[in-house]
Amino acid sequence: SRLLIDYKTEHPRRYREIMELIFGEKGLNIRHLKVELGSDINSSSGTEPCTKRYMDEKAQVRRGAAFILAADAKKINPDLTLDMLYWSEPKWISDIGAENDRYEARYKWFKDTLNAAYEELGLKFDFVSPNRNERAVEPEWIKYCSKRLREERDCLYDFSTIKIVAADEEGGWRISDLMLDDKDLLSAVDVIGSHYTSHCSENTRVISDKYEKEVWFSEGCPPMSYSRGTSRFDGSGLSGINGVLDIADRIIAMYPCGCMTMYEFQPVVAAYYDGVTYGYKQLISAKEPWSGCYGLESGFYMALHFSLFIKPGWAFADSACICDGEKGGDGHAMINTVKSCMTAYDKETGDYSMVICNSENAEKVYDINTNGIEKAGESLEVWETRGCNQSAFEEN
Repeated sequence: SRLLIDYKTEHPRRYREIMELIFGEKGLNIRHLKVELGSDINSSSGTEPCTKRYMDEKAQVRRGAAFILAADAKKINPDLTLDMLYWSEPKWISDIGAENDRYEARYKWFKDTLNAAYEELGLKFDFVSPNRNERAVEPEWIKYCSKRLREERDCLYDFSTIKIVAADEEGGWRISDLMLDDKDLLSAVDVIGSHYTSHCSENTRVISDKYEKEVWFSEGCPPMSYSRGTSRFDGSGLSGINGVLDIADRIIAMYPCGCMTMYEFQPVVAAYYDGVTYGYKQLISAKEPWSGCYGLESGFYMALHFSLFIKPGWAFADSACICDGEKGGDGHAMINTVKSCMTAYDKETGDYSMVICNSENAEKVYDINTNGIEKAGESLEVWETRGCNQSAFEEN
């Protein structure tokens, strides 16, 4: 997101528009922001500067974009929750041979950054993801970090309230197996998060049901397509692996297939030059700070189907959530999907919404029976996104 800082400097009105589109109630209304704890390495979409380049340096949270954006986002939505994940670590940590000493140095990096973010930007973090992004699970480090946060007294706010997310594996659920075999690890982890799979393991479902741990799709794709370009290839701009319909199916599938209750886009906004972009994946493109120009990709409108009509605190209707697609393609795409529907409702008011995705070039018929909610008999409004006019999808 590096170039957003230049938008903020050169075109503050445009910067505000972009931030409102991401975090505002009339935009995507993003409720959770996960930032990178930078370490001067290319983390696939540019480099977030390290907050502590040597052990005794005061943590510098203004070196990069992440913490500044978090502070501005909190001004738009004070209820936004914050999370922090590391992709690599400074050499002064990784060079330490003794495991416990290395854990202590790594914890100091985390702690000093948390304190600096609060001292300089007023940020209180709600979550920490201690395991290195998409690497082997480190159960002993996760327990160490959790214990230290809960017992910390040298902090500017109550670190014991910070919840632990683990383990940010790519398409795997090894953390769930380890938690069932280790009561201390089970106690240390508050949220299980995995990347790029809409289907969880049986042990993850056991932990969710029996121990009431939240499960998150803690990194997922926006559509990896340039909508104005892909329409020339498939006639719709919506189909194909990693296309708009595939990603919508993954979001719909995450609850019935994976008991996951939150989907985290990586990234929401691509504010870096084309040569840095990992694939072409984003909901918003912002790569021209000199002009202030930005673009809303087709994924932005796809995401609105969920964020505009399903409110925080609503419950999923188990009997009306289904995605029967198979895992395929690149390993986490949804293929051969026939039925795809997500339904959520407000227990107090009876309001409810259904998101239906049709990824096939054929008409689909759903029988909907509404029972047990106050507004079951009221008519529904319909909000629809279609493909390009020349597309056969237009008819369906």
